Amino acid sequence: MNIIKNKFFAAIFILFAWLVFSYPFFFKGLVPYPSLYQANAFPPWSAYGIYQGPIKNSAMPDVITQIYPWKKYSIDTLKQGEIPLWNPYSFSGTPHLANYQSALLFPLNLIFFLPFSFAVNWSILVLLQPLIAGVGMLLFLRSCRLSIHSSILGAISFMFCGFIVTWMSYATLAYAILFLPLALFFVNKFLESFKTRYAILMSLTVPVSLFAGHFQTSLYFLGALFAYIFFLFLTVKTKKKAAFLMLFFFCGILIAMPQVLPSIELYTNSVREEIIARIGVIPLMYIPALFAPDFYGNPVTRNDWFGHYAEWNGYAGAIPLILATFSSIVLWRKDKRILFFLALAAFSFLLAFNTPINYLFFILKIPVLSTSAASRIIVLFSFSVAVLAAFGFDPFINFIKKATLRKLLIISTLVFLIIIALWAVPFLKLLGDIEKNTIAQSNLKLPSLILFAFVFSTGVFFVFKKSKIIVSLFIILILVIVSFDLLRFVKKWQPFDPKDFVFPDTGVSKFYESNKTEQRYLGAFTAENAVYYKIQSLEGYDPLFPERYGEFIKYIYIGKKVPSERSLVKFPKDAVDTEKAFNFLGVSYISHKKSDTGKVWSFPFWSYADDRFELVYEDEAYQVFKNNRAYGRAFVVGDYEVEKSDERALSKIFSENTDLKTKAILEKDPQISKNERINSKSKIISYEPTEIDIEAETDSDSILVLTDNYYPGWKAYINGEEKEILRTDYSFRGVAIPKGKSHIKFVYDPNSFRYGVYLAVLGLLSVLLLSLIYNKKLGYGKN
Repeated sequence: MNIIKNKFFAAIFILFAWLVFSYPFFFKGLVPYPSLYQANAFPPWSAYGIYQGPIKNSAMPDVITQIYPWKKYSIDTLKQGEIPLWNPYSFSGTPHLANYQSALLFPLNLIFFLPFSFAVNWSILVLLQPLIAGVGMLLFLRSCRLSIHSSILGAISFMFCGFIVTWMSYATLAYAILFLPLALFFVNKFLESFKTRYAILMSLTVPVSLFAGHFQTSLYFLGALFAYIFFLFLTVKTKKKAAFLMLFFFCGILIAMPQVLPSIELYTNSVREEIIARIGVIPLMYIPALFAPDFYGNPVTRNDWFGHYAEWNGYAGAIPLILATFSSIVLWRKDKRILFFLALAAFSFLLAFNTPINYLFFILKIPVLSTSAASRIIVLFSFSVAVLAAFGFDPFINFIKKATLRKLLIISTLVFLIIIALWAVPFLKLLGDIEKNTIAQSNLKLPSLILFAFVFSTGVFFVFKKSKIIVSLFIILILVIVSFDLLRFVKKWQPFDPKDFVFPDTGVSKFYESNKTEQRYLGAFTAENAVYYKIQSLEGYDPLFPERYGEFIKYIYIGKKVPSERSLVKFPKDAVDTEKAFNFLGVSYISHKKSDTGKVWSFPFWSYADDRFELVYEDEAYQVFKNNRAYGRAFVVGDYEVEKSDERALSKIFSENTDLKTKAILEKDPQISKNERINSKSKIISYEPTEIDIEAETDSDSILVLTDNYYPGWKAYINGEEKEILRTDYSFRGVAIPKGKSHIKFVYDPNSFRYGVYLAVLGLLSVLLLSLIYNKKLGYGKN
């Protein structure tokens, strides 16, 4: 059994476990994307009956309605040699790079330049997550001088822990944290070898995490990494090296500024900044799920009834949790690193669960952390459990070798007490009705069997502990059981579906692609139609979008200024001012699913008696109508009124006395004469996401109105000269143009991104400078 000590055994074991998980992709041609869910439940595909069978997991709609379309838009634009800083297809225009989840700058986007289909490249991006997590954890634990089998245990526990598994399909949240063990590995290697290449590599993991697509999770990455470096600064003798690591760490943050600064700008211009809510807090009664993840059911089996399975999932394996508890109780005084990870586990637990510490973060109103789901810090708990389990595996083996029968019985009794406590909840019917208790009982069987197997195998090991073969068999058995447990966990959750159902062509989607225009569409869809097919929409689904636009749309609903919705903009289909608003916003096309006729969520074009709506496309499932009264997206007005009060401005915009085709409501006086009757014409010559060219001609000084969102970073040039963009009609753009012919160019060139690039260059140069200082001035030697 010396194979366990072979240095290649760990790599082979991790790779084999990953291949078992990835088997459907490599050997069946399936993709880790919920394509059957898409075809079954989302328009337009659901209307065509493309697929009407069962689906595995309906708990990841955001992959379809946000993440995948955004990634497609990012890669398509990058392949054209442009940077997609702006997204004109949602919310009447919104930042794209600044929307953190776009992950535009993530280095692994290079995968999409491989010569495969987008769906295949997406699959590679998704499937690499547990492999990178496992390899990183393996390297870190080995750098802590742990045995090969202990390192494997920790690696398997982390690579298939609850957070990585339930967010895997997003290819953002998990990537934001899974480089943490690799960063800690580089820290250990730097302090061990004095070689600056490890400090440089550690600093690069920081922007990689920050570019991954989820700022909140990246903050947890940064906090854990900095805490580890600071802990080493306090405990190691070579404090100067640890201090240098801190400097490299901050250089890494500088390198990430091209993403961070635009995102901060968007955050401060969105409703998200103002919504402080204690959301996503895990109740203490959810603790049983740390031992049995499906204790309260599972969305895959449609029997979950309590909580949020993905948000609250801290599972890292039943046996690793037992081993982590053992190392925390028995070894914390013997190894300061165990004390660190025990403290990290405790801190993250107290923040994720409903505790006074969690409440303190809420009342402190910390940006990002106090406006997002608190439970997501549970990933640091799972990570710490995996590390502590690895630290505890060998000591547990040695403990059993030296243990008396009494100590063995104590360990076994404690595990049995955990099993009994778990079973007591449904047995005593503490969950309420019979069905809930039955679900818990059913889903306790396998975790209980795993814990029984752990106790039984430990007992056998105790009896035959003098046999080296038995020791090796025990180690292998534990690794196999843990792998089986976590592979079963991930295989149950993660869908692998046919590639042909990933955004399959339909009649109406072909119409979208053949009818590219700057005019907008209105229909029952978000990014899965608008962004993917590049058709401009009034609506959108995301927590970050221009706040004033949300207030503008909300006013149409209720006739007064109120805060915008948190994450969704839905255009009112039948409000008093609906017609005025969609004409003003240039909605030229109504996309209508036939089966939605007469439904309250569909735009009621049938209630308009005149001929304003012209049928331009029809098939067995869909119709598309053209709105003949829609304004052009850019038009010229001669009259205006200045109103600085938000409430009064909105009131005047939607007043019966205001014709938005001839009059603009401004916040600032443009210093031109008013003229209610002008002769003018305008035409959009070119419309690209970050650059719009317009030609206009007017017989007097006027205001050119463009019904795209006003937002910092947009610049206007009239006949080559930069002019101020006026916030017009509450949320849109206007610019004063002179009498005669004018060429107007709008360019999105945000200072936040430019300054971010400058800081990134400074960060890279600082890394090089620190390396030179470290090597030559302090005499630590060369690489």
